Amino acid sequence: MLKHPATPSSPRTPRPGGNPLARLVSLRWYTVLAMLVLAVGAAPALNIRIPAVPILLIAAALGLWNLLTQRFLRPGDDPGAWSLLLELLIDLAAWSAVLYLTGGATNPLISLFLPLIAVGAAVLPVMQTWLLAVVSIGVYSLLWIYHRPLGLADPTRAIDWHLAGMWGTFAVSALVITWYVSRMTAAVRARDMALAQARERRLRNERIVAMANLAAGAAHEMGTPLGTMRLIVDNLQAQCCDDPETREDLGIMAQQIGHCRAILSRLTASGGQARVEAGGALDVADWLDELVMTIESQRPEVRIDCTDTSPLGGLRMVADQSLTQAVHNLINNAATASPDRRVTLDARRDGERFRLDILDRGPGIPADILDTLHQAPAKPDPGRGGLGIGLLLSLGAIEAFGGTLHYAAREGGGTITTVNLPLLNP
Repeated sequence: MLKHPATPSSPRTPRPGGNPLARLVSLRWYTVLAMLVLAVGAAPALNIRIPAVPILLIAAALGLWNLLTQRFLRPGDDPGAWSLLLELLIDLAAWSAVLYLTGGATNPLISLFLPLIAVGAAVLPVMQTWLLAVVSIGVYSLLWIYHRPLGLADPTRAIDWHLAGMWGTFAVSALVITWYVSRMTAAVRARDMALAQARERRLRNERIVAMANLAAGAAHEMGTPLGTMRLIVDNLQAQCCDDPETREDLGIMAQQIGHCRAILSRLTASGGQARVEAGGALDVADWLDELVMTIESQRPEVRIDCTDTSPLGGLRMVADQSLTQAVHNLINNAATASPDRRVTLDARRDGERFRLDILDRGPGIPADILDTLHQAPAKPDPGRGGLGIGLLLSLGAIEAFGGTLHYAAREGGGTITTVNLPLLNP
């Protein structure tokens, strides 16, 4: 009952940071576009003579490589550091070829090496980052010596064009670095948040497993006193045969002892057996009707007003005893909180999920406690009428089946506890 089954298999969730190779592929299309604009628009716009055909061939080759990379790129793949370094070196080689044809180190576009190094520093380990930087510096140095002169129609305006090119290169570099590094920073933050949530779930599950083991041991120990109580009740029933009122009270006591022993038997069985039957498909309407009948038989003073479950007929969901016990505990808590022991259940289909709202008229849950209901209790709180672990166990069982648990204040006083569970082949 306390040992939760594993959730059904699901497709692998992409890591929060995404695939850095996919970002490089998307960024490279802007590189191809820039080369095309340079080859086609530089001569008429800036009155500069450049070899357009070789630059177009370089842009075409880079675009073809990008198409091939995009074709074989899979979202779930994790590219290695050397694969990312290879992609950045290809970008570096393409720009080096363009710069060789357009003035080499005298071309202000050579500053575009800096965004490549910045991107490499964001996605590569230290060794590959330094290797990329060294190669970039080496290529920059070679372009001082080996390059084709940039043909200017008016050499007297060379300094003006150079300054304008430096401004444009700086603007492009700033935009590329800001865009890429900011997205990588956001990805790292999302990854850290996901890791923190996973760590919190692991700690909570460890608490649940520890409590399950403790509960299983307690179940064995409680069997003896319950058996003794049952013997005493049987003897009293035999001795009080002439008092109908006493016999009725003793009958209720015997019934409740039987319920306790049945619960302990289920607890012991679920804690000590492999849950091969876990995750069975159940009819939602039948499951809810049986649950309501069980609670009303165990607590005759409780009044449960449940919506018509006939619209739920035919809907099925995956559940086992741990999930049933979790919802059982939530309804019991609502009944205990309500002064008149009255609970309203609103059950309905919500898209591809089953939604159950448990409404009570209790004192409600303070706002400062609502934020901590999904966390493991730091210590027992007898002042709240329990050990503070029932809600934690219920949450763990519901989440084990892909469900969610939410609490909200009810208008007019009380609390709305919402259980949301996935349907099976809705």
